[in-house]
Amino acid sequence: MKKLHIIILLTLTAYFPVSGQVNVSGHFYGEDAFKFSQYSNYGSSRTIGMGGAFTALGGDASNTFVNPAGLGFYNRSEFSISPTFNNLSTSSTYLGEAVDRNSSKATIGQVSLIMNKNRGGNSKVKSTLGVSYNTLANFYNNYDYTGSHNRSSLMDYFAEQATFRGADTGTLDSEFDPTTGIAATPESMYYQAYMIDPYEDGGYVVVEPSFPVVQKGQVSERGNLGQLNLSYGANYRDRVYFGAGIGIQSLNYNQISSHQETFPNGEVFNGFGYVDELVVKGSGINLTLGAIYKVTNDFRVGMNVTTPTAMMVNETFYSAISIDQKPNTFLTDFSTIETAPGDYAYKLTSPWRGNVGLAYLLPKKYGVVSLEAEYIGYGNMGVKDKNSNSWTNEQNTAIAQVYKDVVNIKGGLEVRLGRARVRGGVNYLADPYQTSTSLKRSNVILSGGAGFRSAKFFADAAFSASSFNSAYTPYVLSNPENYDSAVINNKVGTLSLTVGTFF
Repeated sequence: MKKLHIIILLTLTAYFPVSGQVNVSGHFYGEDAFKFSQYSNYGSSRTIGMGGAFTALGGDASNTFVNPAGLGFYNRSEFSISPTFNNLSTSSTYLGEAVDRNSSKATIGQVSLIMNKNRGGNSKVKSTLGVSYNTLANFYNNYDYTGSHNRSSLMDYFAEQATFRGADTGTLDSEFDPTTGIAATPESMYYQAYMIDPYEDGGYVVVEPSFPVVQKGQVSERGNLGQLNLSYGANYRDRVYFGAGIGIQSLNYNQISSHQETFPNGEVFNGFGYVDELVVKGSGINLTLGAIYKVTNDFRVGMNVTTPTAMMVNETFYSAISIDQKPNTFLTDFSTIETAPGDYAYKLTSPWRGNVGLAYLLPKKYGVVSLEAEYIGYGNMGVKDKNSNSWTNEQNTAIAQVYKDVVNIKGGLEVRLGRARVRGGVNYLADPYQTSTSLKRSNVILSGGAGFRSAKFFADAAFSASSFNSAYTPYVLSNPENYDSAVINNKVGTLSLTVGTFF
């Protein structure tokens, strides 16, 4: 069964009213494709400290993912590990009320093994193999919202969905197991929880019509997008560098959303609570090709391209309603009604990616400056249900209407002070949406760091910070004037540490 999102999450830096801009049946899976294609600052602390601008540079474990041609710069083997610490601060405003929340999470950003066997010798071609794991996206997030609504309730959404489906009460009764309290469909759950009643002229209406409706909710996200990289890089006469890599991605995502409503002037209910849980798992593969050319000993040009990741995704969706009724209103055997977990499998195709970069080595080996442009083809993302061509076409048409291709700009600087290093970087992420809104949807990530190098050991640290706006819509209705969104200001700080040894 396809999942129907009752709580609609609008990811990262944008908000748009779904019903007004896309026309799809049920959930818009373009939101999922976009969420799972948004990479954060990743790689070693050196790469993060320089804003990720490493396409034209080499000799770093991040080349296994960024540009495998950079592995051709290695003349010895290396092992490194990069733990990261993420802190997120959110401030959400819903119906004029603000709620703040802070959370933190520690993860492994990167683990790499670089194997080089070309120490000395007169070979014209020297090669290096690299194996690494990178956390490309960390989905850890928490935020709350609260407010008093005078135009609608989540019950109105329930009534509209049941009306749109057109099932009669006999059908909704047949979809409910009275011995377990489990409903086979969301509409049956709404009906059996006494959220909706049939209307004499057809369709359904809410059971509790009173206002105001005091609403509050919480959203908790967990999981990550990781990639195992198997990469090869080589150089010809220390002038031309080329490489290729296979990326095997693994997706793990979990979202729990809860929404509570109370009715100060309630006639039937004191209130009710709704909760849903979404579990997503996927795996896929991609290919990266890259090249770097030394124009002079001090000036380099690099480029790479990564194919879309073809990922098979499986998701499970569960929801439940708990009721708090007024005395002497109705009789029920269950204070909580659940839906049976719904499973759904589909194919997700991530966007094409490409980078073109320049790097200049400062005189007397004082450091390096790098700059690059990154292309991401968000407008060409895709989803596919092998059992429904019409659903596939509907979803992909909507993706092309909502998202567009972007060019991001990255820049980095590293200054060498003996064995010490000092770094700084900037990463500008362009607005990926076709339509404009009042929210800030582009994003700038600022970063800095420091490091130390010896003959056998190295250590680096980097910190990056960014802020962006997002929005969360607890429910949508046919009339956009009757529902609202929580506007969320997000501040993200990431500390990365890398330690490694040469051998």
